[in-house]
Amino acid sequence: MSAQKFDGMAIVRKAVAALRAAGADQATASFGCGVQNEMNIDAGKLSLYRSTVNVSLSLTALTETRKGSVSLNKYDDQSIEAAAAEAVSMARSSQPDPANDISPARPLESFEDGQLEPDSDKMYERLQEFIAYCQERYPITHLEQCVLDFSRGESFFANSNGAEFEQRGGLYNFSAMFTSKDGGNASSFNYSGAVQKNLDQPLKDWGSIDLLMRQSTEQTVTQPVQGNFSGDLLIAPDCLGDFLGMLDGVYTSDYPIITGTSPWAAKLGQAVTSPQLTVRSLPNSPELAANSPYTGDGFRTEDCLLIEKGVLRNFSIGLYAANKSGRPRCPSGGGGLMVDPGELGWQDMVKSIERGLLLMRFSGGSPSDSGDFSGVAKNSYLIEQGKIVRPIGETMIAGNLAKLFSDVKAISRERVNYGSAILPWLQAGPADISGK
Repeated sequence: MSAQKFDGMAIVRKAVAALRAAGADQATASFGCGVQNEMNIDAGKLSLYRSTVNVSLSLTALTETRKGSVSLNKYDDQSIEAAAAEAVSMARSSQPDPANDISPARPLESFEDGQLEPDSDKMYERLQEFIAYCQERYPITHLEQCVLDFSRGESFFANSNGAEFEQRGGLYNFSAMFTSKDGGNASSFNYSGAVQKNLDQPLKDWGSIDLLMRQSTEQTVTQPVQGNFSGDLLIAPDCLGDFLGMLDGVYTSDYPIITGTSPWAAKLGQAVTSPQLTVRSLPNSPELAANSPYTGDGFRTEDCLLIEKGVLRNFSIGLYAANKSGRPRCPSGGGGLMVDPGELGWQDMVKSIERGLLLMRFSGGSPSDSGDFSGVAKNSYLIEQGKIVRPIGETMIAGNLAKLFSDVKAISRERVNYGSAILPWLQAGPADISGK
């Protein structure tokens, strides 16, 4: 579906008008169309090429402070009117909540970024090149599933205050999952990926894919860690993204701030981590392929600091959580994470670790409300006396997120650009490490 087949702004304006006509005091409508062109590698061979189209329309009504929302995949007049009536009916039967609100007026703004059509021939060439590279460089590595897709999205937003925006853009996304087999021995599976605006780089150079495939060939034979000890974690960029996500989920996002369970709820402007750590939210950065110029609740995003040299500068909360908690809304929407680099190379950071782990992948459940976490180190390595000794079998690690990030000892000068985030290696600890 192309932009010429519909007028997205006309659709959301019509939906807002229908909501007001049905009795909404305030109204919001968003409309999106996504077109995805996808090529797959399964078991080392190109297996699939397909295109899919997704259309969605969301309507939200506020009657006084009561809220009702409806989503549908049609946008004809009759469907919009029926959905508007349903949203208003839901609002009238819901509980009042003074925190419900919509974004203020802003004139229509348009944003366009990236290609709007895929280069299918180049997609095919890059995948064939990737298969050939893997077969030559890593002959024991099996490509379980790899997906290269081009996604073009068009989104439109309007509310009854007069806030309006439209956005169009296209991105290539590549993800690879693989394992290595040597005789009767096999590594644990691993995966990585990234997004780019174009196909200028070979797929092996996207994110951490090449490094992780090389490591996979080293991990067909592992040995367990002996005993339990406290040691440093050298957290790789792929894994650091997971830890930052857990940190946000416990300390700075909507739920813990609304409920008051966040241990940092009253610490805005105070030191909460090591002064070595600076985390930025830069959804408009030219360094990132995936820009986010608007938040889901209708604000223009503004780049901001989340943590500055250990000091908490912003929560990652939206309008509702801000109204509910009385704390400031995050101007960036929380996306586009970047961690400032340090001064050491990550391999030099290894030299300072007496005993610990090079943590490449972490598999664990959700942390507790106090930030305590535990899980399994996968595709990881034992470090002893400043050297990477060997790949390890599944080993338990446990600790507390706030303490771990307070005990940052070094951050690498190298960073990996995933297109949606830019992350370094980070050394922190001690954490509890448990083997056999």
